[in-house]
Amino acid sequence: VNFGQYDWCSWIPNAPPTMRCPPPTEKGTVTIEHIIESLPDRGRSCWHLGAVWSLSQFQNSEFFLGMYPDEHFTEKPVKQAMLAFRKNLKDICSIIQDRNKSKNLPYYYLSPDRIPNSVAV
Repeated sequence: VNFGQYDWCSWIPNAPPTMRCPPPTEKGTVTIEHIIESLPDRGRSCWHLGAVWSLSQFQNSEFFLGMYPDEHFTEKPVKQAMLAFRKNLKDICSIIQDRNKSKNLPYYYLSPDRIPNSVAV
């Protein structure tokens, strides 16, 4: 969930961490000046960017879907199922990579090679 946050939140108006003005009370009364005055100051924005960037990074030793560092199962049917699962993941990665070739803005967040095997925040 958090690995795509920087791409979205790095433009502060998409997800401002704080607002300096109260929200409007009537529809259609907001001006561009009010929006700019409401956005956080540079210091708060920088803090926000640092926090979001940090949360968006993979660990150097990250394990992604289908990667199992320890061998918990030794039974042949389980190993075959794991191989089939890994093949399916590889096929999905190939489909996503091929689809992204024609995109101006590729979407790779749900590619199995970019989804951690477990959650750690």
